Amino acid sequence: SIQDGWVLPENLQKNTGVIFASAFPGYSNLIASLKNPPKEFNRKFLFQILSMGHTQFAQYIGAKGPNTCVNAACASTTQAIAIAQDWIQTGRAARVIIIAADDVTNDEMFEWIGAGFLSVGAATTKPAIEEAALPFDKRRNGMILGMGAVGMVLERRIDVEKRGQYPIAKLLGSYFSNSAFHGTRLDEDHIANSLQDFVEGVCKAHSTTISDIASETLFVSHETYTPARGGSASAEIKGLRQTFGSFL
Repeated sequence: SIQDGWVLPENLQKNTGVIFASAFPGYSNLIASLKNPPKEFNRKFLFQILSMGHTQFAQYIGAKGPNTCVNAACASTTQAIAIAQDWIQTGRAARVIIIAADDVTNDEMFEWIGAGFLSVGAATTKPAIEEAALPFDKRRNGMILGMGAVGMVLERRIDVEKRGQYPIAKLLGSYFSNSAFHGTRLDEDHIANSLQDFVEGVCKAHSTTISDIASETLFVSHETYTPARGGSASAEIKGLRQTFGSFL
């Protein structure tokens, strides 16, 4: 049947989960309020500054399954995907809607967040894009701050096919780890070992080998143009070499 508005069909509401992924949720409203304090404090103020994207979206569409928000900095969406997979595999939800967004360059946020990135040497000061966007280059000098958003639905393949549709992509595996190391630097050895454990686990789960998937694998870099020592580039290179070795 055709739905009226955004509300899910009743038979989908109970088992639909929602995850909101964002590193800086609600901060724009908070900063704007500090510049122009409200005349009175009430629940509207709290609703504006709290991280409530997940609950508000669930309210709009009637999703009554598990519901949460996650913040893992620039890995927030990736973490949300892994959590969604866990929910589906454990039967907590039949499908999970992931929404993710961050904007640190708007009028309220940029002077605060931009200054923070500059202070730790993570933001470029180069005026020309060809001097700023230098991933894996010895001349890299920091990331280009910006904004982005994504939305996706994870569900079992059988449920997609029942609707006469085909999935856009298949999630073969996910992996959680934490180096317990540093707020802005990466533990290269731990990252490399984690990548190797993840790939080996995926190969075992799907009865394949690293050599079989090496030629078919597309690696999407997380490199943020950060310093050579302890940055994304060095950790990724070490991890790929350790995991795939001669297959690179």
